[in-house]
Amino acid sequence: MKKLSTNEIRSMWLDFFKSHDHYIEESKSLIPVNDKSLLFINSGVATLKKYFSGIEVPPKNRIANAQRSIRTNDIENVGITSRHHTLFEMLGNFSIGDYFKKEAIDMMFEIMFDEKWFDFDIKDFYFTIHPNDQESLNILKAHNVEEHRIVKLEENFWEIGEGPGGPNLEIFYDRGEKYDSRDPYELLLNDIENDRVIEVWNIVFSQYNCQPGIVPKEEYQELPQKNIDTGMGLERMACIMQEVDTNFETDNFMYIINELENISQIKYTENKMPFRVIADHIRALTFSLADGVIPSNEGRGYVIRRILRRASKYGFLNLNLKEPFLYKLVQKVVEVSQPFYDYLIPNQARIEEIIKQEEQKFLKTLESGIKEFNKLHIENKMISGENAFKLYDTYGFPIELTIEIANENNMEVDYEGFKKCLAEQQERARASIKNITAINKQNGFLKEIDLASEFIGYDILETNAKVILITDLNSLNNETTNEYRYLLLDKNPFYAESGGQVADRGYINDNPVVNVTKLPNGQHLIEIENVSPININDEVVAKVDKNYRQKIAQNHSATHLLHFALQKVLGKDAKQAGSYQDSHKTRFDFFYPCKIEVDKILEIENLVNQLIVANQDVKIEIMSLTEAKEIGAMSLFEDKYADEVRVVTIGDSVELCGGTHVKNSSEIECFKIIMESSVGSGIRRIEAVTSKEVEAFANELATKLNDEISLIDKKMEKLEKINIDKYNDLLIKYQQTLSVLGQNVDEKFNQYLEKIQDYKNNYKKLNNQLDNDLFNNFDFTINIDNDIRYIFAELNSVKQQNLRTLADELSNNKDVDVVILINNDQPKSNLIVKSNIPNQIKANDVLQTILASKDGKGGGKDTFAQGSFVSEE
Repeated sequence: MKKLSTNEIRSMWLDFFKSHDHYIEESKSLIPVNDKSLLFINSGVATLKKYFSGIEVPPKNRIANAQRSIRTNDIENVGITSRHHTLFEMLGNFSIGDYFKKEAIDMMFEIMFDEKWFDFDIKDFYFTIHPNDQESLNILKAHNVEEHRIVKLEENFWEIGEGPGGPNLEIFYDRGEKYDSRDPYELLLNDIENDRVIEVWNIVFSQYNCQPGIVPKEEYQELPQKNIDTGMGLERMACIMQEVDTNFETDNFMYIINELENISQIKYTENKMPFRVIADHIRALTFSLADGVIPSNEGRGYVIRRILRRASKYGFLNLNLKEPFLYKLVQKVVEVSQPFYDYLIPNQARIEEIIKQEEQKFLKTLESGIKEFNKLHIENKMISGENAFKLYDTYGFPIELTIEIANENNMEVDYEGFKKCLAEQQERARASIKNITAINKQNGFLKEIDLASEFIGYDILETNAKVILITDLNSLNNETTNEYRYLLLDKNPFYAESGGQVADRGYINDNPVVNVTKLPNGQHLIEIENVSPININDEVVAKVDKNYRQKIAQNHSATHLLHFALQKVLGKDAKQAGSYQDSHKTRFDFFYPCKIEVDKILEIENLVNQLIVANQDVKIEIMSLTEAKEIGAMSLFEDKYADEVRVVTIGDSVELCGGTHVKNSSEIECFKIIMESSVGSGIRRIEAVTSKEVEAFANELATKLNDEISLIDKKMEKLEKINIDKYNDLLIKYQQTLSVLGQNVDEKFNQYLEKIQDYKNNYKKLNNQLDNDLFNNFDFTINIDNDIRYIFAELNSVKQQNLRTLADELSNNKDVDVVILINNDQPKSNLIVKSNIPNQIKANDVLQTILASKDGKGGGKDTFAQGSFVSEE
């Protein structure tokens, strides 16, 4: 057996099958394409289903790959067992109607036991086969496999419901008595869990049309085209070939673990599990984020957030890492993986920033959640469903972490009770949703509609058409449409909402078109507001609102220019993450790790405006997907596209797009960024307007500025303090949007600047006058009790922010130990306690004592606490 690195094993695998005329399929994104049955690619064959099912013709009928995969159904076992992982690599070779058993087994023996390749000793291996698979048995014997190393198992038959399947051959490596003294044959025959005989390769012989429950297995019919599907775990093979105890001691993992030792100043040998969890999870995070997954509260984004939080929790609780640390490990993952996964390199900075932001947020959640966990009233070592839900709902503490921490403390969680509380909350949320359209609630019937309806709306905005379908979204209807609002036309000029662009508006006869939706089979279903009746087979006039369409087209074409400008100014990593265009504005989401500075925003905006005035014709071409890639058209190429695609070119901007556009860039007229913000870790959003909407925005902004000026004037007249930080934030926001918006806005902005400066200049005088008024209007007698000097005062109608200021002033400027202020107001009275001697008297203790007698609520720290209670009439 050769001693090879993980990267060398992968390379040797691919080189071997390439030498046997296999097409080497690249490792695909972890995000499945057109496969809603999977959250993540979870096996080597998952990306090849399109070939096995006949949807697409493979580049060759024999294929090999090394596919990155994620499985999270047993994430709790990661770090506990020797071989569980979230992210792993599956090596595979596949035959689609090409070679079958003999060739597959012959190649297995060559790569495993030939000295040119892995060079194992056959005496270290066992093989399991199905009892009826005589052909595999004969082939194994022909390769001199001894009888006692072949185990016949009924379980060696692969099938998932009806469809292709068949017997499989599993190859096991015997690591020797060091790991288990029992007989390997007996361990396999009786399916006994052990660390001695490790499965390294599974070869499925897909030769039958399986019909479980319908006919006996021995009566399954042979398939006319037989296939081979195999899988070898790269991490397991590395563990064996590097002769280490677990997968976590292999080179790829230890490279990360060694860095974690440096960060934590704790040795791996002292507490292995946290190191294993973190090393595994950071690999999954790095690859999934590079593939475009973003942490969120649903779907695959939730899975990734859960993985990140689990890793962060182990660092926080077990390695004493109280600050973000996971992001520091990304570089090690990239370094050890880049020989095969070089796409990680340009994504590294973005990945680090997303992870760091997520860590910062979660560490706050973790700290507060653990404090609340420790406060829980626990009976019989059982955390109630209500308490678990409170941690989840109030403190953002994931239920998985509650369960995991409970298990570590020999406690249980009433998970069914938690689910009941969660379901009740979801039901309340559903009850609050009033306006779900019928199109979102009905699906089955719509999938069956196969009538031909031609979209002609790129070039024609008004046409005579025939009504070929009227529906209530449950069935066809051949009568008048006083109650039905959904139509299908044989020729349709209305664009359906798609690709971020909203649907057209217009009329069918006198009936306003209120929405257009794309059906599962591609037709555009038109929703109308009933004004006059329409019958099936009627000839109607379908007319798109040209002005509405033009506004949308202006914003959509501007979006293409914005995408181009972003990549010019910020770099190629600023890739699209989503977009939306309507008649008022465009909204564009893109990957970028941090807030964009004002000068960069203005640079992006100016570049778009330069492209607009360059008077560029908008060129639209239909070409093959291959040709589109060759000319550098921007798109999400992991998405599914037809063989022919629509390419939109505006100057140097080239994108795949099915939307509507202007004829020339000058039609956009002008472009203005009105907001830049964050919509999640590593994703920024820009909102912008074009054409006449720029002037409308300028007028709205001028009005806002005027309102702010009036507000400051009123506060100054009343000698009220203002939150200067808030106004500084507003200044920055307005400065980001104040370029070439017109004299009216500039004047108002200058007035606003002057007003803020005027307030700042008079700030101390105003504050002193305010404080003097408060001091003069109320009696603040100093009381003494057991050598404790305190002020207790009941006030009337003092604003909350002034009440706190007053407490600070009394505490700092009077020779007192404790200040207690009650502000009587309607309907609630406010209470503040300030303590200068927290070692003797805790502010929160005093607060709670007072509130208990008044049935109030509140809290705070030892030095300061505040609360409220219902005022007495």
